[in-house]
Amino acid sequence: MRYLPFLLLLLFSLTAQAEIYKWVDENGKVHFGDKPRQQKAINAQKLNIQTNPGYWQPLNIEVLYQGSLENNLTDKHKLDQQRIQTEVNWVYRFYDEVLYFDFYKKVPVKINVLKDVREYQAHVLKISGYNPTNSLGVYLPSLHEIAVYIHAPQYGGKEGTYATIRHEASHAILHSLAEVMPRWLNEGMAEQMETLSYSNGQFRIKRHQHNHHRILTQRNGLIPADEYIEVDNVVWVEGLKSGKPNQAMAGQLVFLSLSKSYGRSFITRLLQDYKRGVRLRSFYLLDGHYIGGASAFNLHWLQWLSEGMAQPENIYLP
Repeated sequence: MRYLPFLLLLLFSLTAQAEIYKWVDENGKVHFGDKPRQQKAINAQKLNIQTNPGYWQPLNIEVLYQGSLENNLTDKHKLDQQRIQTEVNWVYRFYDEVLYFDFYKKVPVKINVLKDVREYQAHVLKISGYNPTNSLGVYLPSLHEIAVYIHAPQYGGKEGTYATIRHEASHAILHSLAEVMPRWLNEGMAEQMETLSYSNGQFRIKRHQHNHHRILTQRNGLIPADEYIEVDNVVWVEGLKSGKPNQAMAGQLVFLSLSKSYGRSFITRLLQDYKRGVRLRSFYLLDGHYIGGASAFNLHWLQWLSEGMAQPENIYLP
């Protein structure tokens, strides 16, 4: 597959535009710098790089319109490329600045956009062999690509599509960190990215209304949190297909954790363990990393449920 090359540009200039040059030396090697070495440069090119103090934008995202949109793209289906660029970078920045991960070498930058669910399912099945029925979008690890479609109004329309792109970007990041990870943690983190925003030097994660409502209405039938995190990934997915609120519970457990400093530390330690390839049971990792152990984790969850998960409505992170 062909991938869009990207640059990690650490630019701290206070000017509105920085001068960056690209050139090829006599040995055919490509260089980048603030001045071309004319004596060795072949076809030196000036690159116009927009910079803005406080704006972090390390990746260029390639958005490709597939299927019927490839040759017949209208405003109704066209997404805002700059918005996608900005919001996907929020997700990468969140993992970098809040959870302290470096992952730049393995991130996918290709997003395939389809017109509707029918074209989306056909496209994904054709390029990967995976049947994405009942999904709003998918990250394909074998191809390092994301596929989404323009959502119908009942799924949020274009706003829902942007949220799904952020969700799938989270999966891409976590796959670059660790190929083996519990489904609840992977999906729970991705659910937070759906409501992620950034302004005035702060990240904000809003309460996920769908997850919040579903857990409230089904809380009497939930298994204990310390048992839930032990559910095998295959069993987890099968439960989701059969109607269990696995996705919503994952999202709410992670939301609760991220709302507390010790909970964020717990999530970070878990992710670090999976990045290192630790193979211990989830229960033992939970018991070792969460303040008070697994029993405290379950107690905090039950207490939050009893309060209707009313607070917080938003999580603000520097």
